[in-house]
Amino acid sequence: MPNARMNCFVDTMLLVYAVDPAEAEKRRVAADLLRAVVRAGTLVLSPQSLNEFYRVITDRRGILNRDRARTEVARLELFCTAPYDFDVTRHAWQIQDEHGFSHWDCVLLASASIARCDVFFSEDLQHERRVGELTIINPFQSGPDNGPMA
Repeated sequence: MPNARMNCFVDTMLLVYAVDPAEAEKRRVAADLLRAVVRAGTLVLSPQSLNEFYRVITDRRGILNRDRARTEVARLELFCTAPYDFDVTRHAWQIQDEHGFSHWDCVLLASASIARCDVFFSEDLQHERRVGELTIINPFQSGPDNGPMA
C-alpha cells in the first residue's frame, strides 16, 4: 500500500478482540492493529461501533464491568469522527443493494465511506473487496500485504 496517510475504519469486533483475553492470538493482532493506526493518526470510528463495542464487552461476552467498559469507550471517543445520521442510512441502503451485506455492516461501511476512509478492517467481510473507495482488509488473513500493518 502507498505510504500516504490512509484513514482506517476498524470494525466493532476488532475493538472487542483487543480487550478479550479469551482469544489470545486475535487479541494480539487486534491490539497491534489499533496501536498502529492510533500511532499513525488514522483511526476512525463511529458512534455505532462504540455502542456495539460497549454492548458486546458488557452484556454479550461479559469481558468488562460497566465502569471499566465505559472507561474504554471514553478512551476511544477521540477517534469517533465518522458520521451516524440519515445520510449514512441512505448510503447504507445503496451499499446493501449493490453488495448484499447485512444492514448493520452496510451502516458501518457507509459511515466509513462518508468519513473518507480508505481501509475498512473487518474479519466479517470479504478480504480485499472494494466498496466504493474503501478496501476491506481482514487483519487475520495471512498474506504478503494486509494493509498498513504489513
